[in-house]
Amino acid sequence: EGWGLGADQRHEAFLRAKSGCPDLQVVSGPIKNKSRMMDKVSSYAEEALREEGSKSLAEHLPLTAQILDPVRASIICPSPLDIAELARWLIKHGDACGLPVVRMKNKFAVKDSAEYDGYRDLMLSVLYTGVKGLAIVGEVQLHDARMHALKVKVHRLYKVKRAIAAHSIT
Repeated sequence: EGWGLGADQRHEAFLRAKSGCPDLQVVSGPIKNKSRMMDKVSSYAEEALREEGSKSLAEHLPLTAQILDPVRASIICPSPLDIAELARWLIKHGDACGLPVVRMKNKFAVKDSAEYDGYRDLMLSVLYTGVKGLAIVGEVQLHDARMHALKVKVHRLYKVKRAIAAHSIT
């Protein structure tokens, strides 16, 4: 089941018309399941305890606040140039389409391609507010068409690699 950005075709039409990228495609991702969120929280706890200078886990609470992708969508652009143009537009005009950008992670700028197994995208954390006023941070991944096709093919391998335990693989 999707969420606002991908589930609401008005967002896609608005983005196509206003962003200058008429050939983009919006694909809503599934809502992150409880098991995966628990794995992420465990990972954040381990990382916090290893952190140099950290006196206690309490300094990092609540760990759930670090989950910035419980809901997500992909925007597939025809080219890397379109990704840059769309990102620039979303950062400047995200409020106008109800998706203000609150954080950006640029995997194109990573020097060591092994860090993400060569995978590249631009991830935007956006503040999505639903019709009843409830707000949640969600993730919008900007891909070019070729990288998105590759992502779809290798996603199962990615799930195995990131799994903390065998039961985590879904």
